[in-house]
Amino acid sequence: MTEATPDSSPSAASPAPAPAGAAAGSGEEIGYAEALTELEGILDELDGDEVDVDVLGARVRRAAELLRLCRARIAGARFEVEQVVSDLEAEAEAATAAAGVSADAPVADDDGGADEDGGDSDGRDP
Repeated sequence: MTEATPDSSPSAASPAPAPAGAAAGSGEEIGYAEALTELEGILDELDGDEVDVDVLGARVRRAAELLRLCRARIAGARFEVEQVVSDLEAEAEAATAAAGVSADAPVADDDGGADEDGGDSDGRDP
C-alpha cells in the first residue's frame, strides 16, 4: 500500500509561496541547497500533465524567486572566492618582496647544466 503525501498530487491545493529568501513559516533565509531542492520540486510539478491552473501562476512566481536567490548566492560565493584568491596572491607577493626575491628574477634550471663534479646534470659523463 502506498501512502500519498500532500505534495504528491499536482492538483492538491497548495499553500501560498513563501517570499524569496525566506523559509516557509520561519522568517529565516533558506540556503542554496534548500532553494534548489524546492525549485526542482516545482519544475517536476510543472512538467506533469495535471498542473492545477489555480496554482500555476504562484508556482512560476516562486520558481522565479528561487532562481533569483540561487543566482545571488552563486554570485556572492564567486565574489568571496575571488576575494580570497586575491588576498592570497597579495600575501604571496608581499612574502616574495620581503624575502628580497624579485618576481622577474631568472630561475636556475637543472636541464643541461654542469654538476659540481663537472658532469652533466643528467648523470652521464661528458
